[in-house]
Amino acid sequence: MPRLHRRSVLRWAAYQLAFSIIGLVLWIPATFGDVTIEQAIWHLGYAEGAAIELSEIFYVEFAVQVLLLPLAAALFAAFVHGQLAQRLAGTGRRFLRAAPAMAAIGAVTVLALQFSAFSYAAAYLEPDRFAERFVEPRDVRLVQQERRNLVLIYAESLETGYRDPAQFGSDLLAATDRLGGRSYGWYRPAAGATWTIAGMVATQCGVPLRVYGQRDLRPRGEGKTFLPGATCLGDILAAHGYRNVFLGGAPLSFSGKGRFLADHGYAETWGREEWERARLPKAAFNAWGTFDSALFEQARIRLAQLHESGQPFNLTLLTLDTHNPFGFLSPECRKRGAGTFDGIVRCSAEQITEFIEFARDKGYLRNTTVVVIGDHLAMPNPVYERLVQAPRRGMFNLFVGDRLPPANGDELLPFDLFPTLVELAGLHVPGDRLGLGYSMVGEVEAPRAAKRAQEWSLDTVRGSARYDRLWSASAEPARVD
Repeated sequence: MPRLHRRSVLRWAAYQLAFSIIGLVLWIPATFGDVTIEQAIWHLGYAEGAAIELSEIFYVEFAVQVLLLPLAAALFAAFVHGQLAQRLAGTGRRFLRAAPAMAAIGAVTVLALQFSAFSYAAAYLEPDRFAERFVEPRDVRLVQQERRNLVLIYAESLETGYRDPAQFGSDLLAATDRLGGRSYGWYRPAAGATWTIAGMVATQCGVPLRVYGQRDLRPRGEGKTFLPGATCLGDILAAHGYRNVFLGGAPLSFSGKGRFLADHGYAETWGREEWERARLPKAAFNAWGTFDSALFEQARIRLAQLHESGQPFNLTLLTLDTHNPFGFLSPECRKRGAGTFDGIVRCSAEQITEFIEFARDKGYLRNTTVVVIGDHLAMPNPVYERLVQAPRRGMFNLFVGDRLPPANGDELLPFDLFPTLVELAGLHVPGDRLGLGYSMVGEVEAPRAAKRAQEWSLDTVRGSARYDRLWSASAEPARVD
């Protein structure tokens, strides 16, 4: 390749890299919101199967904003560069020669700043704060009390901002008010729990999900590989005779969700592939999974079967219709008058409410507690600009059941769900603590730090030998007296 031509190619490549990175820096927050490096690396580790199916929803925007527009900009920049190179001399020519490399380095720096890569690296020099705060569940002697069944519903991206009539014209979640029950005033987001699988890990294991090396991406291996050293909700309940069942609309393979559940006490897991093998009608499916209407129809059947079995159980659901970027408008919601994303949110709240009313009408709530929580805050969607107007953003939470134990606070973190759910299933947690969480029901046995939410960050687990052991040790269930 002639030297001049090689220079032209390298010049274009540097400009292409710079403009593509800038396009990526703009596209990521516009599509996914405030994404952490953990979230990005984790999902890159699952860029196959279900992840590819999901990516098809976004690939047009990605191709245009990260590839095609930067390509046009890079070609134009390279052309202008070539024209100027023929006219400039001396200092101006030397500066122009360095411009492509400077543009590429500057873009890489901006990308690193967006993902906090510098603080990510610096955190390895910090003390092991995770070890100081973490309470090993297997060292806590749980006290068996009255057994209660548990129904845990992760409502996709559902947050309290949807209740604001000033932004939406009405309370989109008003249907849930029919249920009564109890909600904590602020279910706060927490670092390491800001996307679905991380939210599930935080609420069921009391720890954040973070990625720091290839060993974290082992859920595709054989044996127990997803946080094998963690003792989680499913582990504890399974050890005490509960049957753990998961029903979701999306593929289990996405983000390692199925591996996590199978490794931590769930005897039965259902996702898109399982529903297809069960021959659900074609109308039950959208581009990525099953509509919530089909999910709740199956959940009614399974809930009745579990109650009839007489075995205590934990039935966990994960909805799908309100997933970004545009949601999934089901035939059922269309029949109810939904036609926009606002309508999908309203319809989702109605279907959750109707499912719980079904359980109440059947008398199941006499020995069953239902917990509904948003899996994380909403990501960019058609109403996102209205959601972010809220003075503080919190995830939706609702606890429904007969004889709920009293709440002992009004502010909840995802990690707190772990000991709280254990208590709601009828196992008392002496000292209130499991993992990083505090039980939020019953008498306060462990005072909460005044600013624990503000002080918590992923810096507490980066470089933590104690956190590393969650990925390398074998878990044992917590002990029971």
